[in-house]
Amino acid sequence: MTATTFWNAKHRTYRGKDWIRRPTLFAQEVIDRFPPSADVLDAGCGQGQDSVYFAAAGHRVTAVDHSDFALANFPDGSARRVTASLADFPYPFADASFDVVYAHLSVHYFDLPTTRRIMTEFRRLLRPGGLLCLMVNSVDDPEHGEGTQLGPDYYELEPGDRKRYFSRRTLHDLTGDLFLPYLLEQHGRTHKDPHQAFVRLIAERNAKEPA
Repeated sequence: MTATTFWNAKHRTYRGKDWIRRPTLFAQEVIDRFPPSADVLDAGCGQGQDSVYFAAAGHRVTAVDHSDFALANFPDGSARRVTASLADFPYPFADASFDVVYAHLSVHYFDLPTTRRIMTEFRRLLRPGGLLCLMVNSVDDPEHGEGTQLGPDYYELEPGDRKRYFSRRTLHDLTGDLFLPYLLEQHGRTHKDPHQAFVRLIAERNAKEPA
C-alpha cells in the first residue's frame, strides 16, 4: 500500500469525525503569534480545518497535502491548495514566500535525513523573522514502541503507517541551527487523543546560515 493510498483511506474515516471540522487546539494556541494578514503555509494540512480557521482570521493560506481526497474536502475559496508530499523536494515555492510555516502532526512520518530536509525547506520558505509552528508525536505517546522498529524512535505500525516519536531534545537537535525557539515543550494536546503527549515547537527562522 502506498502512503497516498493509506492516507486517502484514513481521511475517508476521519470525514465522519466531529473534530475534523474544528480548528485544532494547536492552531488556536499559535494564531495570536501570526503577523497581520500573514502568508501562511499549512504543511500537511489534511482536510484543512486549520487552513480554514487561519483564512477566516484574514491570513492568506497555502495548503499542501498529498491526499487528494483530503484536499477535495476543503470549502471552496478558503485556501490555495497544492497536492504534494512533504518528502518531495524542493517544494514548489520560491525562497522567502511565507511569514508562517505551520505543520500540525505532519512531520513525524519520515526517516531522519528526510525530516532534516523538510526542516531545511521550511527555513528556506520563511521570510526573515518568519515563524515555524510545529507539533509532532512524542516519545511519551502510548503507541511508542509498537510495530516494527525502523530506527531510533521510528516504527511502522502497519503497512503505509510509519511514525517517528520525538523528545524535546531530539527535536531541538534536529532544528536548533535552523530556528530559534520561543517555545519547545512536550505536553501538546489534540481533540481526538486522550493523552497530552505531543512536542510543540514555536520558533523564529534563524538569520544565520546553517553550517
